[in-house]
Amino acid sequence: MVWTRALLGLAERAPLRFAMGFGAAKTTAADALVQRYVEGQEALDWRRLTVFFSFGVLQVGFVQHWLYVNAFGRAFPNAAIFAAAPWSAKLRDAAGLRNLAAQVGIDQFVYHPFCYFPVFYTCKEIIQSGGARTVSFRDAMNTYAANALDDLQALWRLFIPTSLVQFSVMPMHLRVPFSASVGFVWCGFLSVTRGAEFTMSCRGEAVAP
Repeated sequence: MVWTRALLGLAERAPLRFAMGFGAAKTTAADALVQRYVEGQEALDWRRLTVFFSFGVLQVGFVQHWLYVNAFGRAFPNAAIFAAAPWSAKLRDAAGLRNLAAQVGIDQFVYHPFCYFPVFYTCKEIIQSGGARTVSFRDAMNTYAANALDDLQALWRLFIPTSLVQFSVMPMHLRVPFSASVGFVWCGFLSVTRGAEFTMSCRGEAVAP
C-alpha cells in the first residue's frame, strides 16, 4: 500500500523523529481507547493522556531509539548484518547468537526494570502531584516497588519473544516502531492496570498501591 511504503520510507529517512512521533501516537491512542471502550468513560481524562503522551515521546521514542539503535549499534556492530542474514546463516553464527542473547538480556533485565518502569511511574507521579519532583520520585519508587513483580512478569511474557524478533530480524531503523507496535497491547495493559489508579488519585480517592 502507498501509505505503508510512505511510512516505512519516513522511518528510514528520519528514524529518531519517526520513533518519537510513533511512540507518542501509540501510547496516547492506547490509553484513549482503554478509557473510552474498556472503562466506559464518557469524557477522556486529559491529564492521564498527558502521562502517556509524554512517556511515548521521551521513553518509547527518544530513549529506546538511543538504546536500540545508537548504543546497541555501537556495542554490537554486526547487529544489522545479523538481522539481514537468512535464518540458515543466523543459526550458524555463534557470535551473532551470543550478541542476540546479550541484547535481549540488557533490554529485558536491565533497561526495563531500572529505566523504563521508574520513568513511567515518575512521569505519572510528577503530573499527579503538580510538579513536586522530590516527593514524586519517592512516591513513584514506592509504587513501583509494590507493583514490580506483577509488572515485570507481564512484561516478560510479552516482550521477551518480542525482543527476540526485534533484535534478530528487524532492520535498525524499524527496531523502535516494531517494539512500539507490539507495545500497543502492553500500553493498554498499563492503562487498564495503572491508568485507573492515576485517575482515581487525581479525583482524591484513596488508592491502594
